[in-house]
Amino acid sequence: MPVGITKYRQGLAKLRPVSAEDARDIIAIAEEFGQENLRRFGTRRFFCADELYLKAGRELPPEEFYEEFTQLENGVGMLRLQQTEFRSALSLSDPPDGVPFSMAAGVSAAPFLEKLLCTAQEKYATIKGHVYAIENDFFGRSINVSGLITGQDLIAQLRGKDLGERLLISNNMVRHDELDFLDDITLEQASAALGVPIYPVDADGFALCDAMFGILPEVHLPDRGNGSTDGAEYYKYNPHKEG
Repeated sequence: MPVGITKYRQGLAKLRPVSAEDARDIIAIAEEFGQENLRRFGTRRFFCADELYLKAGRELPPEEFYEEFTQLENGVGMLRLQQTEFRSALSLSDPPDGVPFSMAAGVSAAPFLEKLLCTAQEKYATIKGHVYAIENDFFGRSINVSGLITGQDLIAQLRGKDLGERLLISNNMVRHDELDFLDDITLEQASAALGVPIYPVDADGFALCDAMFGILPEVHLPDRGNGSTDGAEYYKYNPHKEG
């Protein structure tokens, strides 16, 4: 997995980001060791995270490469499984509701979502969606995964854009129970600021296909007490908040 280097590194040891060439070299080494382990032990044991394949500009390995998908929580095979599930869901789906929508993701995953959207549109021309890649200005633009996108970056980069009637985001962009972003902006605040309901969607392809087609996940908002939900108040991690 490539190291994520934030912009907050003053006084720390210098680290070099993983380049496309580095990613290709790492994949070659891991696949060589994996093939040898497969021959000797019946399992690869060595796998590269999806992000390395994206960084290298390489196609993801086929589904059988990942054996039983035992490292999904580490980002290994997650995109391949999502694609397989999405295509299965698409083959079983009823026609979509035709309501325009948008999806927001990190820079690394956005092109992958574009491909899934195009696959769905090839079957149903009535699907009206758009994918927005969100740059990470909070941690630094070398951080390109969806799970580290903050509410303020989402708002700043999508405000004024054509978002349709709903915005879909990955459920790992918000905390599971609190439904707030890493900068403590709540889902309600982001929704109010952008003027559309926001739906965190599970990482599996069936849930994504459902959400695109208008079968939306239930969103159970927590009790915020007397906290603001009008999008006007940002919390303590917002560097632009005074005090």
